[in-house]
Amino acid sequence: MENSRKRIWESPWGFTEYNLIVWSIVLVGFVLNYNIGNFDFFLLARPYNFFFGGGIVLFIILLSLFRKKTILFKFFSSLELSVGLISTLTILCIIMGLTPQILTSEGIDPGIKENFFTRLGLRQMTTSWSFVLIYFLTLISLGSIIIKRLFSKNKKKILFTLNHLGLWMVLFFSALGYSDLQRYIMYVNKSEIEWRVYDSNQEAIELPIAIKLNDFIIEDYIPKLAIIDRKTGEIEKTTKVSYLQLDTNTRNYSFNGYKITLNNYIHSSIPNGDTSFRFTPMLGSTPSANISLKDRKTNKVISGWISSGNYALMPRALNIDTNLALVMTKPEPKAYISDIEVFTQDEKYKKARIEVNKPLKIGSWWVYQYGYDNEMGKLSNYSSFELVHDPWLYFVYFGIFLLGVGGVLLVILGKKSI
Repeated sequence: MENSRKRIWESPWGFTEYNLIVWSIVLVGFVLNYNIGNFDFFLLARPYNFFFGGGIVLFIILLSLFRKKTILFKFFSSLELSVGLISTLTILCIIMGLTPQILTSEGIDPGIKENFFTRLGLRQMTTSWSFVLIYFLTLISLGSIIIKRLFSKNKKKILFTLNHLGLWMVLFFSALGYSDLQRYIMYVNKSEIEWRVYDSNQEAIELPIAIKLNDFIIEDYIPKLAIIDRKTGEIEKTTKVSYLQLDTNTRNYSFNGYKITLNNYIHSSIPNGDTSFRFTPMLGSTPSANISLKDRKTNKVISGWISSGNYALMPRALNIDTNLALVMTKPEPKAYISDIEVFTQDEKYKKARIEVNKPLKIGSWWVYQYGYDNEMGKLSNYSSFELVHDPWLYFVYFGIFLLGVGGVLLVILGKKSI
């Protein structure tokens, strides 16, 4: 009996042939990565990203104009190729998620030892040749599919085009905008104006944006309690629970065989002699608490003031015995806020209070709260900001908007509309 099973590479091609082509491109990317290093996106910096992006659009348009005369359009707009590209891109993203990424703005972190997987680009996935080649092939394939649907006689397929056009715009403008994205960390001292940042060689770069820091405020959580070894200063290893979170609404606690009573708590205080603390709302203040501790085994009760201390004040502990002491940890920041004024060269001005996840938008710049002097805490004399300039971001947002509109209409109109 004659075998009627289709052989590989026999026309018409199926998923097997297209997947082999896609993974061959991935292997080519690995070879390029191993020999010449990662793809340098900054080669596409303005104005070259305009030329490159225009070339992709022109190529897709030419494919569509000669779609009936060339096999390339059928190749790029095929379902089998799009499935192969999307599945391969997904696998590469999964590898990226499972593999520690070590990419820095200057390339490989000099503190990281280079190995075989690093040379292949698996630990720098978004700039590896394999990822970049598949990414841009996906752009061409997706663009060809959109063009194919536009020429379709079925005009009810508009939602398909809307969704896919939105996705294409997100991918297209994210890639082209990568090299134009500017991200800097600026350190600003209190009452001073700063417009300079420093690169990896500690050379100053003057930006078209300046920041004046009027005030820096930290809001803290209530500190925790811990039992430590008085000789080593480390948490006692025999304790079942490492930390006890205080709560001003609760007076009595059970903590590792001790009954602890919170007699008084002052979040902002300074020492009042050697035996107590008093409320003083000033920058150098520290949290303190008057604690009574009862050993449940011996019924021995000790009382006294403890405090977490800070850069200006020594911490104070409550000695339980010759080996152990009850201490208060340093409070963890709940929020840190910068009161700033921002100026740009095109004479834009804003005054604002920014904090984590609440950035400031001025012109084409985003200003994010980044950090402060952790050792000094509330006494920090500076605040640091992340400045981001992405001129392509609005195009990406528009693509996301099209995706959203298409998704909502799809829910309303149902699957028949696609």
